[in-house]
This record gives sequence, structure tokens and C-alpha cells, in this order.
Amino acid sequence: MRIAFLGYGEIGATVLAGIATEHEPAVVVTHPARFGDLHEPHVAKLATDLGLPVVEARRADEAQAVSALRAARPDVLMSANWRTVIPRPVLAIPALLPLNVHDALLPGYAGFGAVNWAIRNGESRTGLTVHVMEPELDTGPVLWQVAVPIAPDDTATTVQQRLLEQYPGAVLAALDRAASGVRPVPQHGGGASFYHRITEADTRIDWTLPTGRLVDLVRAHSDPFVNAWCTLAGRKLYVKRAARPSRPHRGTPGRVVRHADGGVAVVCGRSWESGADGIVLLDVRPERGGVQPAAEVLRPGNRLE
Repeated sequence: MRIAFLGYGEIGATVLAGIATEHEPAVVVTHPARFGDLHEPHVAKLATDLGLPVVEARRADEAQAVSALRAARPDVLMSANWRTVIPRPVLAIPALLPLNVHDALLPGYAGFGAVNWAIRNGESRTGLTVHVMEPELDTGPVLWQVAVPIAPDDTATTVQQRLLEQYPGAVLAALDRAASGVRPVPQHGGGASFYHRITEADTRIDWTLPTGRLVDLVRAHSDPFVNAWCTLAGRKLYVKRAARPSRPHRGTPGRVVRHADGGVAVVCGRSWESGADGIVLLDVRPERGGVQPAAEVLRPGNRLE
């Protein structure tokens, strides 16, 4: 099939490479290499290497994007990590379907930062959904889904890599179904949820939360995502790695208690509540400086806020 592709970053390039093995990408629309706080030229470079026409746009309804998409006369419009809303007139361009691949098992975790939110919430699995695009984000009927496990020691980095390996196969399976005339299945209502885009303010550590919640927060915001953070003497301190303690450490939330378990033990949660066992910080990054062992930055008696 002829595919008009909209995508960005490593995810977009991964999907485009997969599509090009079995279908005909007719045009590639991507965001400028630097888009917002990101600098990801992956899609433009790959499209150039494949000899495909490339159009840059911040929004899909910009004149140069609409003109290129219509001229391509695609069977399918395929979106992967396109970072702005695609309006209805653009969705109407393909002869068959406008499709998007989303990094969750819809209808749960629609919206933004699905991998991060799923780990923060202690989920044991996530996945990918290839669905028909509608004007409302992540609501269209589903052509294909694939589940991916989340282990207790997984981070956003490891889960994202596992998902990345699944993107090409999921998209190709969905395109095969679309070509065969398989009707997409409407999303069921149970478990539907929508999450907002994560900012640095959303990753600040609340030391009154219990151990499990804080461990999940840290692993949900591993590199290259914005790390969980707190303040030490008024300066930001980013937490790169953390773990559960070998024995409970309780008292005042945010108090550094002692060196323990290869790091420093910090009180978290309310001591009278179940699960308030403290947390061991292993690696941290001060606001000004590189990554260091927590034991070299923090000492007993420090107060983290």
C-alpha cells in the first residue's frame, strides 16, 4: 500500500523503517529536528537515506504538509510519535484509513507519557495499540494490539526499549489487516483513562509517599526522561537510581538516616502506615554536576524536600 507517514524521533524512524520493508512510503512529514525541548532528527535522516521526499512541519495542517499529503494520494496515513493533534481534514486524506500507533493498551493510558505513568502506577504490563485516528486523541477503533510485560525491576528505559522492538511488527500486522478489509474494533469502555503530558513539576518527590510509590516514581523517570527530583539545601537533586531498603527506616519523611545497602537510607511515608519503610538512594545528580553515588553527596542528618 501507499503510505503517507507522519512521525518523529526514534519511534518514528523505527516505524518508518519497518513500513519500508513491505509497503510504499510515498511521503514523510516530520517535525523540525529541534521541536520543543527535543532534538531528534532520526526520521528526516532515515527518509533521506531511503530516498523519500521529506516535509517538515510543526502541525499537520500547515500548507506544505497538507499539499504533500494530498499529492501522495495514500491508501493509509500512518502516524508514529507525531506530537501535535491531527485535524479532521488531514485525517480524511487517505483512501482507506488514518492510523496511529500508541504506546499503551487502549482505552487505558490514552494521552501522554503512557510508559512513565504505567510504571508510576505499578502496572505489570503495557503494550502498543494501532488504531484509527479520530479528532479526539486516542479514541478510535483498534486494528491491532500487542502486550509487553513490566517487571518489578524494569525502568522506563528498559520498557521503552522492549516496546521499540515491537513497533515494526505491530504496525505491519495492522497494515496487513487494513489491506485485507478487516474492520477495526471499537474501544471498549472499561478501564478507559487519559493522562496529561508530564512536566518536571510532576516528577518532584513527595517524601510522604510510601516506599513502593517512590521506587516506582524513580524507575518511571529513568534516563532519557526527566528524572525524579527533590531539593537539598535549596538546590535540585535528581535521583537516578533507588531501591527498597533491606530493613525499614522510619521517622521524619525526607530525613537522611544512614549509609545502607550501597547507598543512603531516606525516610519516606508516615511511620504509622503500612509500607512506609524508607528508600535507599543509590545514584544522584546535583543540579550543578554529574552523576555521583548518593553516599558521596548525602550524609546522615540531611533533610530532603
